[in-house]
Amino acid sequence: MSQLLHVLIVEHSVDDAARLAQKLKQNGYSPVVKQVDTAEAMLAALEQHPWQMIIANSQLPNFSAATARKLLQERGITIPFLVVSDNPSEDTNVSKVSANAPNDASDTVSVPQTVNMEADYTAHVDGLFKESAIEVPLMQRLQEREANLSAVIENTEDAVWSIDLHYKVVVFNAVFKRQFQAAYGVELQPNLNLVECLPVELQPTWIGYYDRALRGERFVVELHYDLPNLPSDIEVSFSPIVTADQSITGVAVFGRNISDRKRAEAAMQVAKDQFQAVLDAVPGCVSWFSSDLEYLGINRYLAATFKVRPEDFIGKKLGFMESSPGFAEFVREFIVSPVKESSVEIAARVDGSDRSYLVVAQKYAHDQAAVFVGIDITDRRKFEEALRESQERYALAVQGANDGLWDWNLRTNEIYFSPRWKEMLGYDDKAIGNTPEEWFNRVHSEELEWLQAQLEAHLEGLTLHFEIEHRMLHKDGTYRWILTRGLAVRDQEQKAYRMAGSQTDITERKRAEEQLLHDALHDGLTGLSNRALFLDRLGQAIEWSKRQPDHQFAVLFLDLDRFKVVNDSLGHVVGDQLLVAIARRLQPCLRAGDTFARLGGDEFTILMEDVRDISDATRLAEQIHRELESPFNLNGQEVFTTVSIGIALSDAGCDRPEDWLRNADTAMYRAKALGRARHEIFNSAMHVKAVALLQMETDLRRAIAATDINSPSQEFQMRYQPIVNLKTGKITGFESLIRWQNPERGWVSPGEFIPVAEDTGLIIPLGQWILSQACHQLNTWHHEFPEKLPLSISVNLSTKQFSQPDLIEQISYILRETHLRQGDLKLNLKLEITESAIMENPDKATAMLKQLKELGVQLMIDDFGTGYSSLSYLQRFPFDVVKIDQSFVGRLGADGESDEIVRAIVMLAHNLGMEIVAEGVETETHMNLLRSLNAEYGQGYFFAKPLTSVEVANLLTQHPHWLVNED
Repeated sequence: MSQLLHVLIVEHSVDDAARLAQKLKQNGYSPVVKQVDTAEAMLAALEQHPWQMIIANSQLPNFSAATARKLLQERGITIPFLVVSDNPSEDTNVSKVSANAPNDASDTVSVPQTVNMEADYTAHVDGLFKESAIEVPLMQRLQEREANLSAVIENTEDAVWSIDLHYKVVVFNAVFKRQFQAAYGVELQPNLNLVECLPVELQPTWIGYYDRALRGERFVVELHYDLPNLPSDIEVSFSPIVTADQSITGVAVFGRNISDRKRAEAAMQVAKDQFQAVLDAVPGCVSWFSSDLEYLGINRYLAATFKVRPEDFIGKKLGFMESSPGFAEFVREFIVSPVKESSVEIAARVDGSDRSYLVVAQKYAHDQAAVFVGIDITDRRKFEEALRESQERYALAVQGANDGLWDWNLRTNEIYFSPRWKEMLGYDDKAIGNTPEEWFNRVHSEELEWLQAQLEAHLEGLTLHFEIEHRMLHKDGTYRWILTRGLAVRDQEQKAYRMAGSQTDITERKRAEEQLLHDALHDGLTGLSNRALFLDRLGQAIEWSKRQPDHQFAVLFLDLDRFKVVNDSLGHVVGDQLLVAIARRLQPCLRAGDTFARLGGDEFTILMEDVRDISDATRLAEQIHRELESPFNLNGQEVFTTVSIGIALSDAGCDRPEDWLRNADTAMYRAKALGRARHEIFNSAMHVKAVALLQMETDLRRAIAATDINSPSQEFQMRYQPIVNLKTGKITGFESLIRWQNPERGWVSPGEFIPVAEDTGLIIPLGQWILSQACHQLNTWHHEFPEKLPLSISVNLSTKQFSQPDLIEQISYILRETHLRQGDLKLNLKLEITESAIMENPDKATAMLKQLKELGVQLMIDDFGTGYSSLSYLQRFPFDVVKIDQSFVGRLGADGESDEIVRAIVMLAHNLGMEIVAEGVETETHMNLLRSLNAEYGQGYFFAKPLTSVEVANLLTQHPHWLVNED
């Protein structure tokens, strides 16, 4: 039987190494051979395998036997070492060296002068084995054990691999090799650095895993993948590789496919959720217990009934909630009993009151666990009791005529009135006689004629029964609403000779109906008329004016200014209080015949009838403005508000109430557009403009609908205005601007269509397209003009865009689609945000700005100084750049005040660590003054107008006159 021998051959020639191995086979060895020809390869091989001997060529050009021996001695590695010469033209010496001998200890043996590969050097191999301390049988056992372990690793379904201290793969099986190549497109080779093969974003995670194990920690993580040819879920176990001296030399990793388990768990969870959903749909209290009286769960109905949380019950013993001792006793008895189903009626305490429950119990088929369903039968019991009492009451009513009974003998003209009939009117039994006048004289005069007519019709047989609602005078002088029913008794000739019936007090019902009618026509919050009542009265006014040409009326449409700020800052409760307070304060301003209504939200309307001319309406509007000058004190908080008012006079020729309301609404929006806190009178031009705006909105919607976010538009075009470094004169970036060329209108000014997009919400999809196009263009410039880098792009973010909850996801998607995010946090994308957008909700704005910064986006505060109290809020927000509004820049050099304002803004921004961009640079004077004030960047027509992408490309290849000479 041949001797197993693991040999590491230091040789540059594959053929020579093969001949050495063949020689060993011919002389009774079964060699396991690995060839290396560099120091790095030899050290890696020594780490990966327990070699029994090293055979080295003494004459390698780059890595000699002496160098190999020195490496072994430096690292204290004790392996038998054999040196041979492969030069047939010189004496061939074989040096055998025991790795345990001193550095200079060697024994040189002379052999015949033949090629070393043909020499009989196996005697020297045998000699080294005799000197070596390695026990061959032990080595064989270790090798067999290694072979068995390798076979197990290779045949397992798990992915198995190990790394050394430098993350280089040492051992791996075919499963891991296949999965690694499928996931990352890298074919595994020994000594390959696994971390460097991973995508950049995954490297920190895997370094963290490996380092935890290299620190001696054993742990398991679960990973999820959405890649073809890979398991979707993998459980990865990390363990340190520890030597006998407790040193850690690497990490062993096992990756197990747990996709089936995860799917089973998911399926089990679905089944559990379905089971829970079924039980939650049961209109009763459901709980289920294990055989040892532990809660397994409860349904939503039980949780809501007893105001508890289902998760608090899981695993708790019976008695955890003692709302019903009877229930606990029933559960204990049923669980241990042999019966499979049972039921019992118990009492339980719910919200401080006693309730009755019918509990039905059912055991599971496989064990003693059981489910219990409790149905609240309290109302049923009450209904049964009420029914019994009702039957008794009805019997008593029949016997005692307690429900206001009357019986009229038509032959004698006498009427019997029961004591209850008289009691309804406040009289005792003896106070009322038995004549019909006792009835008729108490009926309200407005209903008496109608009652007598209905009564006569029934007596003549024209109606099947008599029933009427009417008012009757009570003893206390008030009227009560009464429902009177009756039926005539007829003789054989169908002539009535008797009539009997009942009388019911329906006063409360009538009051409720009146209240319902009032509520249907009035605002529930303020008590004012609502839209329905207002339109009804406006319709009456229109009809009256048609019949009376001199009759004029006016409609005022009121909308509170900035009411949303009150709601967002102080809450909707305070907002409602403000609406009520406004209604109360303005009510005295109206005349007796005017109608004051709340249409909804913060919108009010006033209908003024019998006005002489428009001055009556304008005087009322001015009075309303004055009334709102004083603050409202709401819960100790002073609140100021103003109102925009639109007025429509009855000479506009509209027929429908909705048209009058529309006209007043149009005038109100005109007032808001002119600055709020004012009133405007409707004219036909406003309507024309409103129609035009509606048409523009329609065209805008069509244009946006035809635009793909990642593609150029047929109608929208992008322009880019350069932003210039005022010190160097170089272009550092561009502001992206949109232009619209409508097929019918031609070029539409942004000042016309951007406000429409803002008001209608179309700015959101339009803004997404602008951002996408700008990022695509920036990416193109980066590739076309690498010498101009870094270039940035600035994009305006509207108020509505900034308030979108998914804004971060939108921007992240666009950055991915345009390939701008490549691990660099400095994206060179700048978002311009106005002060008003931030101040809609400062707290939410702070969180949103933080998330944008985390994306690597640079933030610019736009039109600084034109909005809110910027000085008090600027330091709260993480802005990078302050953009000075062109209204300040345009007056530079013309008046000292503007110069000082710009100087103050620059100093403030610099003190807060922010840079300055001044927009509206129109002249060289502007540029020079801004340079002297240390402003970093400028933008305006002095440098360039907004340009197309082609014009930008041409500009970037030129040397504009405003560049500073660098010499």
